[in-house]
Amino acid sequence: MLDAVQRAVKLTVRQYRAGSNYFDNPGQLGSGVAHGLMFLDVLEWLYRLKGDDEYRRAAISLYDDYCKSKLVKNQAAQLSRLLDLQTPLGGHGPDIMGFLRIPLLCYYLTGKPVYREAWENSILKTERHLGVGGSPLSGQGEEIKEAGQTPGMPYEYCSTFYLMHSLIWAMQKTGEPRFGDMFERTLFNAAQGARFANGKALTYYSADERLWVRQRPPEGAPNGRYIYTAAFYPSCCHNSGARVYPYAISALWMRSRGQDGDGLVATLYGPCRVATKINGATVKVVEKTGYPFSFDIEFAFQTEQEVEFPLRLRVPSWSGEPAVAAAGAAVTRDARGFLVVSKKWKAGDTVRLTLKPAIQGRKAVNGTTAVAYGPLVYCLPIPEKAQIIQRFPQAEAAGLNGFYGYQYDPLDLASAKRSLKLCADKPDFGFRVVEANDADPLHPWDRAPLTLSGTMVGAGDNPESVVLLPMGCTLLRRACFPTTPALK
Repeated sequence: MLDAVQRAVKLTVRQYRAGSNYFDNPGQLGSGVAHGLMFLDVLEWLYRLKGDDEYRRAAISLYDDYCKSKLVKNQAAQLSRLLDLQTPLGGHGPDIMGFLRIPLLCYYLTGKPVYREAWENSILKTERHLGVGGSPLSGQGEEIKEAGQTPGMPYEYCSTFYLMHSLIWAMQKTGEPRFGDMFERTLFNAAQGARFANGKALTYYSADERLWVRQRPPEGAPNGRYIYTAAFYPSCCHNSGARVYPYAISALWMRSRGQDGDGLVATLYGPCRVATKINGATVKVVEKTGYPFSFDIEFAFQTEQEVEFPLRLRVPSWSGEPAVAAAGAAVTRDARGFLVVSKKWKAGDTVRLTLKPAIQGRKAVNGTTAVAYGPLVYCLPIPEKAQIIQRFPQAEAAGLNGFYGYQYDPLDLASAKRSLKLCADKPDFGFRVVEANDADPLHPWDRAPLTLSGTMVGAGDNPESVVLLPMGCTLLRRACFPTTPALK
């Protein structure tokens, strides 16, 4: 299979030699031609696997051609634009989020600082567009734009996914833990908050804050893609939705290579197992945790023989100083902030990590505030009424039940829009963490294992008791609120 891929890639590369710029195709419609820039992903993979310099040279040539093109419809990732911090991102959201990693890959293929600068700028520009749930805000036409940003501004699921894909590359190439933080924020909030807990429906367009999900809302612009459905045309967002968790699983562990030798890195957290070879020895690690609803994580080791290597553990930016228990190990911090647990490992060894989250505020694009605990953003759920507006007779005939298209309205719109403010002067905004006794650890998005219970300021400055749920556990929701001094 790999041989067939290589033959296909080399035929493609030779079709576009010097003087034949793929991006100068005069018959371009939309940004489809620009999306061909992502062929660079394949070239980088093959260069890493095979070491054939033709792939490296072709990757740089492809990006150079894109940067020179005057005809390509989406020019947002051209080097000159990325190097200018005042030039905003713009264009089709999924393309832009995929393009993010191109200058980063070029930097690691060439070592040229100009590509690293372009990459750092692209991240700074992206952060200007991120909602509290971690996805890039866009408009009604899937475009990334700065004008009119609010917590209710929509984002396309493909934009969410392609950002996450670029963040995986960023973790792998830079080794910086902040990209793991960004990935988890997006996965557990924006991505999970746009799909059913059971996976039977997904919405093409989502938003951090929404009072309804319908194609013709009572307020705002209509959009045929505001619908929770089991299938949709174009199918791109449902395809992206199917890839989100497999990609996350693939990035849970990475390998480190440095002065302290080969090692393992827990880049993301979640229940899993990994098996690999380190220094010639087979190593298996089973990770047990209820993360992101629990912050106790255990790593159990099985090895064929004793083997020494460093285990790196990402410390999220939202955590206080974590606790680590590892008998006989030296525990340090490296320059990037990872905990480094070093010892000669043997079968039966365990490492226990306890992260220390706290209730925190997260500023929204319009200056309001969302409440977060660990990687999760907590929202006020709005009671909803559902209407089935799309059926799939062939699926039903085959016995596949529960696969429909739905729209949602609030049970009480006036209540959903009522005045609520956060108490900025109270510790933790006046909230406390509550553990649910009846939560199912195997289905945590169906019933949240953790909620935030507290008091907000309602109409007439009257206190109102509320319970906030993780964004991924809600359909209709309010995520961001103005703040007011604490009630007297």
